[in-house]
Amino acid sequence: MMTVSCPICGSSQWRPEFTGADPISGDSFDVVACQQCDVAYVNPQPGPEKLPEYYPQDYYGERHPVFKDQIMAARARKLGTPSAGARVLDIGCGKGDFLLACRRKGWEVAGVEQAHAPVMALRDEYGIEIVTPEEVSSLPSDAFDFVTLWHVLEHLSDPRAVLGEAYRVLKPSGRILVEVPNFGGWQARIGREVWYHLDVPRHLVHFTRETLERSLATCGFQAQRWSTFSLEYDSFSLLQTFLNRICRQKNHLFQLLIRKPLSYSRVDTATSAILALPLGIVAGLISVVAPLAGEGGVLRVVAHKTTK
Repeated sequence: MMTVSCPICGSSQWRPEFTGADPISGDSFDVVACQQCDVAYVNPQPGPEKLPEYYPQDYYGERHPVFKDQIMAARARKLGTPSAGARVLDIGCGKGDFLLACRRKGWEVAGVEQAHAPVMALRDEYGIEIVTPEEVSSLPSDAFDFVTLWHVLEHLSDPRAVLGEAYRVLKPSGRILVEVPNFGGWQARIGREVWYHLDVPRHLVHFTRETLERSLATCGFQAQRWSTFSLEYDSFSLLQTFLNRICRQKNHLFQLLIRKPLSYSRVDTATSAILALPLGIVAGLISVVAPLAGEGGVLRVVAHKTTK
């Protein structure tokens, strides 16, 4: 474990928020907030040599067990209709599903993912250029119309460096789409240390709208439009947060749905089955109201590249 400075502004002054447990390993991690820029982050955190151990091989399991094609198509529609030859770079492209959806809409696509990710074995089959984070610097400058980071920025120990590379590879008229869990929303305040999206230590940084907008501005981006609504995440993540208050094994229902249970608990399974419907109704109602107040479970922003 290593003590770190703020990943956004570099300040070493912080205040404690709470301690959360990793739902996979059970290890505990402190979440603190920077006293200078208010961004929340894990501190201390596993070093570069230790952090990969918290990403088990099956971490890339079927994370969208139902309606995957529809979900990815909906994501692709958020980029608009591409002009001829328009290019999108998806940083943290996972299993490549979003890139395939973009290609079906007419985009030329490329991705960035860790060398051990399953998508790397499918590059030739998909016919898609996918590079590792260490190879991003080889991508040409001013080459992409859109850069996307879907639930990636919170995983990074140095988000500013990645945003800086996104700025470099975007065309002068290019835009960036970032979606992260909303640390300032109702779900995060309800859940705190058992919030579904806390996911320490894989989620190293936790953004509010203010801290995300400030981070983007520092790297040369101006926000154009915001949303805190996600049909993909909102209701389920709040339901799982409620269940995390009750079940012994955190994220138990999610693990069952992606067919990667860490251990089978009859009590937690029964509890989840009995309470899923009534708590799901409550979660659904809150998830409809919260985005109307700008308090939904995620932050999604489209920003354009400005002149530094």
